[in-house]
Amino acid sequence: MKKILLLSVFVLLLSCESKEAPSVSFYYWKTFFKLTPKEQSVLDANETEKIYIRYFDVKLVNDIPVPVAPVRFDKIKPKSKIVPVIFIKNEVFLSDKVDVYDLVKKMLHLIHQINTKNRLTIQEIQIDCDWSLQSRDKFMLFLKELKKKSPKTISATIRLHQIKYFKDTKVPPVDYGVLMFYNMGELNADKGNSIYDKTIAERYLPSLKNYPLELKVALPVYSWIIHSRNGHVVNLISKIDAKEFQNNANFEWKDDRAVVKNNTMTKGFFFKEGDQLKVEAIHEEDLKEMIGLLKKYMPKKPKEIVYFDLDQNNFNKLTNDDFFKTCNADF
Repeated sequence: MKKILLLSVFVLLLSCESKEAPSVSFYYWKTFFKLTPKEQSVLDANETEKIYIRYFDVKLVNDIPVPVAPVRFDKIKPKSKIVPVIFIKNEVFLSDKVDVYDLVKKMLHLIHQINTKNRLTIQEIQIDCDWSLQSRDKFMLFLKELKKKSPKTISATIRLHQIKYFKDTKVPPVDYGVLMFYNMGELNADKGNSIYDKTIAERYLPSLKNYPLELKVALPVYSWIIHSRNGHVVNLISKIDAKEFQNNANFEWKDDRAVVKNNTMTKGFFFKEGDQLKVEAIHEEDLKEMIGLLKKYMPKKPKEIVYFDLDQNNFNKLTNDDFFKTCNADF
């Protein structure tokens, strides 16, 4: 009788766990952290407890890795927990002259400086790098050294191709990964949406069942404008609402595309007569479809879904501020 009771409690616990929705988090990808009332409202409505903040980028300058645009904070600190995200260009790990041990040391020092200056406490560090086969070994060594030198939780972003071909690309030696479920196609002036493409996604998703690392998921809520000339991409315009161009007489719009009627300088970009603009965006129905696909293919429900990114311009199309919490409940 006692065994039956214990088994019943265990089954009940499993049942409760399976119904629990993934928590809602956001990436913050600006060089100055200051929340608008709208952004704070979205955080509150979705009961967000964690924000992944881009602390700085790392790129090569004369074969030396250097930090780019470290984040600055407003006087009003975030209520949510903070996870520093360091974006490291793949070129850093392709260079034979880069000392990964020194890179880890200097990176941790800069993170500590930012935290100390702003009186912030962190429990985790996330590394964002789209490593390749050529940079794989150096990147893995970097992560091993980071785990060795830091007592914090260490996470890493993972792309779809790194999921499917993990035996070649290797699995990062971290506490967990974040599947970046966006930027699936190539930027082009033609049809399609490079941010999300269901057909491309379904080529990779079946491989999730074999991936040996615990995964959380990152989903897109952003949009951008592809500026092309003679069929070739000239610029990728982000962090600017398409309305800034749609209300301009120099652009002739039809649906999500425009043709430049006259040479013009708008929002710091030069547009030549005949140039074309294409808006790529993610809508509520796209996110629901993406969650449906992940629910179908992920062997285990993720504990957390991180939306990219926390910017009030990305919330103009939302029905309600608590959309993300509602959306996650369908997982």
